[in-house]
Amino acid sequence: MDYFWQQTDFPNFQFKVDDFISQIQEFATEFGEVNGLFVNVSEEDKSELLLQVVLSEAIKTSEIEGEYFSRADVMSSLQKQLGILDAPIVSKDKRAQAISTLMLQVRKDYQQSFSLAMLKEWHRTLMKFDKTVKEGEWRSSTEPMQIISGRTRKIEVYFDAPPSTELVNLLTRFEKWYRHFPYHEIGQIGRAMLRSALVHLYFETLHPFEDGNGLIGRALAEKALAETLEKPILVSLSKKIEENKQAYYETLKQAQRKQDVSDWLRYFFTILIGAQKEVKETVLYVVEKALFFKRYNHQLNERQTKVLQKMTEKGKSGFEGGMTAKKYISITKTSKATATRDLQFLFEIGALIRAGDGRNVKYHLNWTLFS
Repeated sequence: MDYFWQQTDFPNFQFKVDDFISQIQEFATEFGEVNGLFVNVSEEDKSELLLQVVLSEAIKTSEIEGEYFSRADVMSSLQKQLGILDAPIVSKDKRAQAISTLMLQVRKDYQQSFSLAMLKEWHRTLMKFDKTVKEGEWRSSTEPMQIISGRTRKIEVYFDAPPSTELVNLLTRFEKWYRHFPYHEIGQIGRAMLRSALVHLYFETLHPFEDGNGLIGRALAEKALAETLEKPILVSLSKKIEENKQAYYETLKQAQRKQDVSDWLRYFFTILIGAQKEVKETVLYVVEKALFFKRYNHQLNERQTKVLQKMTEKGKSGFEGGMTAKKYISITKTSKATATRDLQFLFEIGALIRAGDGRNVKYHLNWTLFS
């Protein structure tokens, strides 16, 4: 089967805007609600929100490609670069540092005019510590670039990318297409969604680098969205994509075989809407967390504050299995008697809810006053 990049009028994407009006309206509603909530968030909490969203994107975009980084490694790198930590970076994982740097670079570059030089710079950042790839260079091998999946005995070829000899011409056209992206008539939000969806499909079709195309392609989708909306956005597309990677690859595979991209747009817009809804939940959580500490902070000692902060890092559910005296001792390096007394106090003031009794007693965060 031919690929649509082989057709003479590539990339003449075919779709009907009217088919996606309801999705555009839904995203616009979610986007507006997130911005409304964000206005009332303190500067300190805005930094935490940025950290949490970028952290999620860094980890999940890597997992889509089969790379798994320690959350602590990525977080420590992001905290250092955001100025949240004064101490040296704890992480020794160079690849975790590279993906963290790229995520922040993409956010910084959202207003910068798109260029092929920018893509090369992103690739240099991502591949800085990978000596198996020529960082910041287009692929040049004469061997076919095939995107495959599966085990050795059952390999499926998802896609054949254009040969390296055609890349320079194709990338020049890609850069021109991006800079002169049309569809102004559908409004800023609709145009941003469309640009984000199509630029990702277009870039992944070209697959210009030897490695890292998926990561950079998703980063490019985020840049296209933010640039067109003319503001940095809080969104983790990769988190939603990673929830069903098979659907992502299958929809991408089908879209690269025909000019009608309606199915791809429908899928990608669903991802955008879901990602924006998750961000809204994250913003609401950060606001509730701020209210939580505002209510109890003046009653807490240093140990109790440290434990509650650890619990809230895990979200509303707190620690898996709840907080116990044993976990409290491990975190605070205190005695069992002190741990038991501290936890009892947190229960009495309403910061924690107690479940079970005796040796099986466990404590959970009490959010009922803020729901």
